[in-house]
This record gives sequence, C-alpha cells and structure tokens, in this order.
Amino acid sequence: MTSPVLNRGLDHIALRVYDMDATVEFYTRALGFRFVREWSVPEAGVHRAVFLDADDDRVVELFDAASTPPGGSARALDAERRPSDEDRGRAATLVHFAVRTDDCAALFERAVAAGARPLGEPRRIETAGEDPMTFQAAFVYGPNDEVIEFIDRVGRQRAE
Repeated sequence: MTSPVLNRGLDHIALRVYDMDATVEFYTRALGFRFVREWSVPEAGVHRAVFLDADDDRVVELFDAASTPPGGSARALDAERRPSDEDRGRAATLVHFAVRTDDCAALFERAVAAGARPLGEPRRIETAGEDPMTFQAAFVYGPNDEVIEFIDRVGRQRAE
C-alpha cells in the first residue's frame, strides 16, 4: 500500500517587520509581489498582518512590529535597536529566503534602487558534488534587514 503524499510544498514564509507600509511598498513595487489581503487576530497577538503573493500562491506573510504571532517572540520588535549583522548571524535560524527570477542582475538593481542594501553582487555560481548545479545569485538586505536572495537557476525549465 502506498502512503499518501502529505507534503504539498512550502506554503509561506513569515516575517515581523518594523514598518508595514514601507515593507509592503518594497515587496510590491520593487520585487513585483501581489498584495493579497490584510488581516488581524488581536486575541492571538496579531494586530496587523499582510499576505503578499510572490507568484503561483507562494506567499510572504508580514506581521507588524507590535504583533506577537505564534512562533515569534512574545515581545514586540524594538525599532530603536535592530540586531547587528553579527547578532543576527549568531542567533537567527532563517539564513535567507530566495525569490526566483529570470534576470538576477535586473532584480538586484531594482531592489537596491528601492532602498535595499546590497549584500552580494550578482554572480554565477557552480557547485561541486554528485549533481552539480549552475545558477546566478545575488543577495540584498530588505527593509527589515531580512536577507533576500535572487536566484536564476540556469538551465531550469521556464514557463513559456
């Protein structure tokens, strides 16, 4: 008997943000995400949340700084004291999340023009190992110091 497929893929990634309006503006205008909805559940510690669709129902969920959503800290974000790169590197479990693109350099430039801080210029990467990959990648810090990778998997099938 075959086991049922329980994993239907990644649904969303959640971020707590210092400035909701600026973050929504960055993700929609610079990166091309589509605004889906804004919502709240005050009794669960969610004062303001937004869903942004990256494409094909791949969603980034944003929680405002005052929210204390399940799985997050029970304390609001401190906008006056953001963690340093060193602090984040030692304590963060999320390293980065990646946005697929067919033009890594163009999306990197658009993000930087919209206020993102560059972390890694676009470059070609070739991996070693049994099943080597070749791809283009670039990295920026988003408006909440989240690390965003832009990736073009060279040679992958693209929808026409």
